[in-house]
Amino acid sequence: MTTRLIRALLIVGAVPVAWYGLSLIWVMSPADIMSIVVWLIAGLIVHDAVFAPLCIATGHAAKNILPQRWWAPVLAGGSATVLLVLLALPVILPRPEGKAAPGGNESLTILDRPYGLGLTLAVLVIWALVVVMAVRNRHARSHPHDDVAGVHGA
Repeated sequence: MTTRLIRALLIVGAVPVAWYGLSLIWVMSPADIMSIVVWLIAGLIVHDAVFAPLCIATGHAAKNILPQRWWAPVLAGGSATVLLVLLALPVILPRPEGKAAPGGNESLTILDRPYGLGLTLAVLVIWALVVVMAVRNRHARSHPHDDVAGVHGA
């Protein structure tokens, strides 16, 4: 029952957001719409031809190298790291000559912040949590009945 409720809530929340996104596209010029289509197609091709095979190869290598208790934390940490890096690239990479905003700021649409430092700290926190989870998994396997006793008050 809970899964159906969560799915329903996600759908109810997603429909107005999707409608808003589509309404923004409807007022765009044909050139902008074609640019969106090209980016979507290129994104699918890059995902299927480059990113997915790299993920499979990395997962296979990790499975052969890492102990089993590390698999899930490393998978989560790697996914979060890739996501953060991809999201941060537009504000971290330098712009071509003549494209920078006045005052040395890379973009007029972002605040002047140390994005590289923020990304570095976020990635360090993620991988510290990976280590904590792997150690926790090790402890949970070596003491399988500790949690049961604590939950039931025995």
